[in-house]
Amino acid sequence: MRTVSYGDHPDQVVEVRDNDTDTVVVLVHGGYWRVRYDRSYLAPFAEYLLAQGLSVASVEFRRIGNGGEWPVISQDVNAGVDKAVDLFPGKRIVLVGHSAGGHLALLAADRPGVAKVVSVGGLCDLARAHELGLSDNAVTLLLGGDLGLLAEADPMNRVPPPVPVTLLHGDADTHVPLELSRRYSDKSGAELVVLPGIGHFEPVEPGAAVTVEAIRRD
Repeated sequence: MRTVSYGDHPDQVVEVRDNDTDTVVVLVHGGYWRVRYDRSYLAPFAEYLLAQGLSVASVEFRRIGNGGEWPVISQDVNAGVDKAVDLFPGKRIVLVGHSAGGHLALLAADRPGVAKVVSVGGLCDLARAHELGLSDNAVTLLLGGDLGLLAEADPMNRVPPPVPVTLLHGDADTHVPLELSRRYSDKSGAELVVLPGIGHFEPVEPGAAVTVEAIRRD
């Protein structure tokens, strides 16, 4: 494993796990965009993906509480994705975003070199997440209190997506309602895979074969 910087801030890094493979998974973590959550909780999943013969680039970025309010957080993720593409020239790049990372991955779908996006329990509909007041009004915090920025930050306003999108969402998810992925799928035509009896974290834990299958599928 190695860490590569894409900017001057300590959180502007990509954690790389190399494998001799044609597919690279660019992981974008969740945590409702807050600074107290970082890429570390996805490290066991990254190791699992590596064991499945995939290369992995985990993107870290500035978040709410350390200068990462909109649009900085999206700019960082875009730059991190660009760095991952540069590190793996000619490889098939699949963005995998979990929770709030699903929101950010969908916004980065148009980056050069990206072949596919897999959103796992993603916050795909920002306006609806705001209406529901999810995670103590995290959307308001993301936007720095300026709800005039909501439209430009919402993946629902960037459909159809420029690359194939698969949405994985457990129907027992108590952190991010399945409704958000349903609404995005209905508007965009993206593939939605509902996972019966599955919660928020199981699809990004070691052994989550359904996520590996979605990554491998064109």
